Amino acid sequence: MMQYIAEAQGLWYEGTQAWLRRIQGQSIILPFAVVGDSIGQDRLFLEDYFNSSTRIRRGRLFERDNRNAWSADCVSRFPNRDTSNPSNIFNVNRAYRTASVQPKLGAEVDLGDSGANSRWIVVLSERIGLEGCFVTLKSKAYLGVLPELIISEIPASSQHDVQASIEAVVETATMQAPQAVIDTCRNAACYVISARYPASNPDGTNDLGPLVRYLGVQKMQAQADAGDLIRQLHVRAKANAAARHKTRPVSRNDAELAVSALAFLLQDFGWAAND
Repeated sequence: MMQYIAEAQGLWYEGTQAWLRRIQGQSIILPFAVVGDSIGQDRLFLEDYFNSSTRIRRGRLFERDNRNAWSADCVSRFPNRDTSNPSNIFNVNRAYRTASVQPKLGAEVDLGDSGANSRWIVVLSERIGLEGCFVTLKSKAYLGVLPELIISEIPASSQHDVQASIEAVVETATMQAPQAVIDTCRNAACYVISARYPASNPDGTNDLGPLVRYLGVQKMQAQADAGDLIRQLHVRAKANAAARHKTRPVSRNDAELAVSALAFLLQDFGWAAND
Protein backbone atom coordinates (compact mmCIF):
# COMPACT_ATOMS: atom_id res chain seq x y z
CA MET A 1 0.00 0.00 0.00
CA MET A 2 1.32 3.44 -0.95
CA GLN A 3 2.82 5.44 1.92
CA TYR A 4 2.07 9.13 2.43
CA ILE A 5 3.22 12.10 4.46
CA ALA A 6 1.13 15.26 4.70
CA GLU A 7 1.42 18.68 6.30
CA ALA A 8 -1.48 20.55 7.90
CA GLN A 9 -1.14 23.73 9.93
CA GLY A 10 2.58 23.17 10.43
CA LEU A 11 2.18 19.59 11.70
CA TRP A 12 3.30 16.50 9.79
CA TYR A 13 1.37 13.23 9.46
CA GLU A 14 2.27 9.87 7.95
CA GLY A 15 0.28 6.84 6.84
CA THR A 16 -1.54 5.47 3.81
CA GLN A 17 -4.49 6.34 1.57
CA ALA A 18 -6.82 5.08 4.32
CA TRP A 19 -5.33 6.52 7.54
CA LEU A 20 -2.88 9.05 8.98
CA ARG A 21 -1.19 9.58 12.33
CA ARG A 22 0.75 12.50 13.74
CA ILE A 23 4.53 12.24 13.45
CA GLN A 24 5.76 12.62 16.99
CA GLY A 25 8.87 14.54 18.01
CA GLN A 26 11.03 16.82 15.89
CA SER A 27 10.91 15.18 12.48
CA ILE A 28 13.59 16.13 9.95
CA ILE A 29 11.90 16.64 6.58
CA LEU A 30 13.97 18.32 3.88
CA PRO A 31 13.54 19.19 0.20
CA PHE A 32 15.41 16.66 -1.96
CA ALA A 33 16.77 17.43 -5.43
CA VAL A 34 19.10 15.48 -7.72
CA VAL A 35 21.83 17.79 -9.00
CA GLY A 36 21.45 18.36 -12.72
CA ASP A 37 17.95 16.82 -12.83
CA SER A 38 15.99 18.74 -15.44
CA ILE A 39 12.65 17.29 -14.34
CA GLY A 40 12.60 19.36 -11.17
CA GLN A 41 10.31 17.10 -9.16
CA ASP A 42 8.97 18.31 -5.82
CA ARG A 43 10.42 15.68 -3.47
CA LEU A 44 11.02 15.40 0.28
CA PHE A 45 13.47 13.36 2.35
CA LEU A 46 12.11 12.10 5.70
CA GLU A 47 15.12 11.31 7.88
CA ASP A 48 15.10 8.11 9.92
CA TYR A 49 18.80 7.96 10.87
CA PHE A 50 21.82 10.29 11.01
CA ASN A 51 25.39 9.65 12.20
CA SER A 52 27.69 12.68 12.18
CA SER A 53 30.78 10.50 12.70
CA THR A 54 30.26 8.51 9.52
CA ARG A 55 28.48 11.42 7.76
CA ILE A 56 25.66 9.03 6.83
CA ARG A 57 21.97 9.87 6.56
CA ARG A 58 19.21 7.35 5.86
CA GLY A 59 15.56 8.03 5.23
CA ARG A 60 12.52 7.72 2.97
CA LEU A 61 11.91 9.60 -0.23
CA PHE A 62 8.52 11.07 -1.17
CA GLU A 63 7.17 12.99 -4.17
CA ARG A 64 4.35 15.54 -4.39
CA ASP A 65 0.82 14.16 -4.70
CA ASN A 66 -2.37 16.05 -5.62
CA ARG A 67 -4.35 14.63 -2.73
CA ASN A 68 -5.57 17.33 -0.33
CA ALA A 69 -7.82 15.62 2.25
CA TRP A 70 -8.47 12.51 4.34
CA SER A 71 -11.48 11.45 6.33
CA ALA A 72 -11.03 12.94 9.79
CA ASP A 73 -12.22 9.67 11.36
CA CYS A 74 -9.09 8.03 9.96
CA VAL A 75 -6.65 10.58 11.36
CA SER A 76 -5.20 9.96 14.81
CA ARG A 77 -4.02 12.82 17.02
CA PHE A 78 -5.87 15.38 14.90
CA PRO A 79 -6.19 18.51 17.09
CA ASN A 80 -9.74 19.68 17.87
CA ARG A 81 -11.33 17.52 15.22
CA ASP A 82 -14.52 16.95 17.27
CA THR A 83 -15.29 20.64 17.77
CA SER A 84 -13.88 22.34 14.70
CA ASN A 85 -14.43 19.84 11.91
CA PRO A 86 -18.11 18.85 11.70
CA SER A 87 -17.76 17.92 8.02
CA ASN A 88 -15.47 15.01 8.98
CA ILE A 89 -12.84 16.16 6.47
CA PHE A 90 -9.18 16.56 7.33
CA ASN A 91 -7.76 19.06 4.86
CA VAL A 92 -4.00 19.18 4.31
CA ASN A 93 -1.83 21.94 2.89
CA ARG A 94 0.31 19.50 0.92
CA ALA A 95 0.70 15.76 0.55
CA TYR A 96 3.50 13.51 -0.66
CA ARG A 97 3.53 9.82 -1.58
CA THR A 98 6.32 7.24 -1.89
CA ALA A 99 8.62 8.36 -4.71
CA SER A 100 8.04 6.48 -7.96
CA VAL A 101 11.57 6.99 -9.31
CA GLN A 102 14.61 6.25 -7.19
CA PRO A 103 17.88 8.19 -7.52
CA LYS A 104 20.78 6.30 -9.07
CA LEU A 105 23.74 5.15 -7.00
CA GLY A 106 26.45 7.80 -7.01
CA ALA A 107 24.03 10.62 -7.82
CA GLU A 108 24.70 13.95 -6.12
CA VAL A 109 21.72 15.42 -4.30
CA ASP A 110 20.94 18.63 -2.45
CA LEU A 111 19.07 18.58 0.84
CA GLY A 112 17.37 21.77 1.94
CA ASP A 113 16.18 24.90 0.19
CA SER A 114 18.36 26.74 -2.31
CA GLY A 115 20.71 29.06 -0.46
CA ALA A 116 20.61 26.84 2.65
CA ASN A 117 21.34 23.38 1.35
CA SER A 118 23.97 20.65 1.71
CA ARG A 119 25.40 18.28 -0.89
CA TRP A 120 25.21 14.48 -0.48
CA ILE A 121 26.02 11.33 -2.47
CA VAL A 122 23.56 8.43 -2.88
CA VAL A 123 25.32 5.29 -1.63
CA LEU A 124 22.26 3.00 -1.36
CA SER A 125 18.83 3.13 -2.97
CA GLU A 126 16.26 0.53 -1.91
CA ARG A 127 12.55 -0.13 -2.25
CA ILE A 128 10.00 -2.35 -0.50
CA GLY A 129 7.10 -2.68 -2.93
CA LEU A 130 5.02 0.48 -2.74
CA GLU A 131 5.65 0.85 0.97
CA GLY A 132 8.95 2.64 1.03
CA CYS A 133 11.65 4.21 -1.09
CA PHE A 134 14.74 4.23 1.14
CA VAL A 135 17.91 6.16 0.34
CA THR A 136 21.22 6.22 2.20
CA LEU A 137 23.30 9.35 1.72
CA LYS A 138 26.89 10.25 2.50
CA SER A 139 27.90 13.86 3.01
CA LYS A 140 30.20 15.55 0.53
CA ALA A 141 31.07 18.08 3.20
CA TYR A 142 33.76 17.41 5.82
CA LEU A 143 31.58 18.65 8.70
CA GLY A 144 34.29 20.88 10.15
CA VAL A 145 37.11 18.31 10.17
CA LEU A 146 38.88 19.95 7.22
CA PRO A 147 38.03 22.93 5.01
CA GLU A 148 36.10 22.10 1.86
CA LEU A 149 38.26 21.23 -1.14
CA ILE A 150 38.24 23.42 -4.25
CA ILE A 151 38.37 20.52 -6.68
CA SER A 152 38.80 22.69 -9.77
CA GLU A 153 42.14 23.97 -8.44
CA ILE A 154 43.65 20.49 -8.05
CA PRO A 155 45.40 19.06 -11.15
CA ALA A 156 43.00 16.70 -12.91
CA SER A 157 45.46 13.81 -12.82
CA SER A 158 45.74 14.07 -9.02
CA GLN A 159 42.14 14.83 -8.05
CA HIS A 160 41.15 11.23 -7.32
CA ASP A 161 44.17 10.45 -5.13
CA VAL A 162 43.98 13.74 -3.23
CA GLN A 163 40.24 13.41 -2.61
CA ALA A 164 40.57 9.80 -1.49
CA SER A 165 43.38 10.63 0.95
CA ILE A 166 41.39 13.56 2.39
CA GLU A 167 38.30 11.35 2.75
CA ALA A 168 40.41 8.88 4.75
CA VAL A 169 41.47 11.67 7.13
CA VAL A 170 37.88 12.77 7.68
CA GLU A 171 36.73 9.18 8.27
CA THR A 172 39.40 8.43 10.86
CA ALA A 173 39.32 11.84 12.57
CA THR A 174 35.84 11.26 13.96
CA MET A 175 36.11 7.58 14.89
CA GLN A 176 39.68 6.27 15.21
CA ALA A 177 42.54 6.48 17.72
CA PRO A 178 45.10 9.32 17.43
CA GLN A 179 47.69 7.07 15.79
CA ALA A 180 45.35 6.25 12.90
CA VAL A 181 44.44 9.91 12.41
CA ILE A 182 48.09 10.99 12.26
CA ASP A 183 48.91 8.17 9.86
CA THR A 184 46.18 9.22 7.41
CA CYS A 185 47.34 12.87 7.70
CA ARG A 186 50.87 11.79 6.75
CA ASN A 187 49.55 9.84 3.77
CA ALA A 188 47.41 12.78 2.64
CA ALA A 189 50.30 15.24 3.04
CA CYS A 190 52.42 13.06 0.73
CA TYR A 191 49.72 13.09 -1.94
CA VAL A 192 49.04 16.81 -1.57
CA ILE A 193 52.68 17.97 -1.71
CA SER A 194 53.53 15.59 -4.58
CA ALA A 195 50.52 16.78 -6.58
CA ARG A 196 51.22 20.46 -5.93
CA TYR A 197 54.93 20.19 -6.69
CA PRO A 198 55.56 17.20 -9.01
CA ALA A 199 59.30 17.96 -9.01
CA SER A 200 59.39 17.02 -5.33
CA ASN A 201 58.53 13.42 -6.15
CA PRO A 202 59.38 12.73 -9.80
CA ASP A 203 59.27 8.92 -9.58
CA GLY A 204 56.49 8.75 -6.97
CA THR A 205 58.58 6.92 -4.35
CA ASN A 206 59.47 9.73 -1.94
CA ASP A 207 58.20 9.64 1.62
CA LEU A 208 57.17 12.75 3.53
CA GLY A 209 60.74 13.53 4.71
CA PRO A 210 62.17 14.22 1.22
CA LEU A 211 59.04 16.15 0.27
CA VAL A 212 59.46 18.40 3.30
CA ARG A 213 63.13 18.96 2.47
CA TYR A 214 62.16 19.95 -1.07
CA LEU A 215 59.79 22.61 0.29
CA GLY A 216 62.58 23.94 2.52
CA VAL A 217 65.05 24.17 -0.39
CA GLN A 218 62.42 26.07 -2.37
CA LYS A 219 62.15 28.62 0.48
CA MET A 220 58.58 27.59 1.33
CA GLN A 221 59.37 27.41 5.01
CA ALA A 222 55.89 27.65 6.47
CA GLN A 223 54.67 24.83 4.23
CA ALA A 224 57.78 22.81 5.04
CA ASP A 225 57.20 23.31 8.78
CA ALA A 226 53.57 22.17 8.49
CA GLY A 227 54.62 19.03 6.61
CA ASP A 228 57.46 18.35 9.05
CA LEU A 229 55.10 18.65 12.01
CA ILE A 230 52.95 15.88 10.52
CA ARG A 231 56.08 13.83 9.85
CA GLN A 232 57.36 14.13 13.42
CA LEU A 233 53.97 13.31 14.91
CA HIS A 234 53.88 10.22 12.71
CA VAL A 235 57.25 9.12 14.09
CA ARG A 236 55.95 9.60 17.62
CA ALA A 237 52.83 7.57 16.83
CA LYS A 238 54.83 4.42 16.03
CA ALA A 239 54.54 1.61 18.55
CA ASN A 240 58.18 1.71 19.69
CA ALA A 241 58.61 5.48 19.57
CA ALA A 242 58.07 6.11 23.29
CA ALA A 243 60.76 3.62 24.29
CA ARG A 244 63.24 4.64 21.61
CA HIS A 245 62.87 8.42 21.77
CA LYS A 246 61.64 8.83 25.36
CA THR A 247 58.49 10.58 24.17
CA ARG A 248 54.95 10.39 25.50
CA PRO A 249 52.21 8.54 23.60
CA VAL A 250 50.38 10.68 21.07
CA SER A 251 47.09 12.17 22.22
CA ARG A 252 43.86 13.35 20.68
CA ASN A 253 45.28 16.89 20.73
CA ASP A 254 48.27 15.68 18.71
CA ALA A 255 45.91 14.19 16.15
CA GLU A 256 44.00 17.48 15.92
CA LEU A 257 47.33 19.27 15.43
CA ALA A 258 48.17 16.98 12.50
CA VAL A 259 44.75 17.66 10.94
CA SER A 260 45.27 21.42 11.38
CA ALA A 261 48.70 21.21 9.73
CA LEU A 262 47.16 19.38 6.78
CA ALA A 263 44.44 22.04 6.55
CA PHE A 264 47.18 24.70 6.48
CA LEU A 265 48.83 22.97 3.51
CA LEU A 266 45.56 22.66 1.60
CA GLN A 267 44.69 26.31 2.15
CA ASP A 268 48.20 27.57 1.39
CA PHE A 269 48.21 25.60 -1.86
CA GLY A 270 44.88 27.21 -2.79
CA TRP A 271 43.11 23.85 -2.79
CA ALA A 272 40.70 24.45 0.12
CA ALA A 273 38.31 27.17 1.20
CA ASN A 274 40.00 29.82 3.30
CA ASP A 275 37.14 30.31 5.75
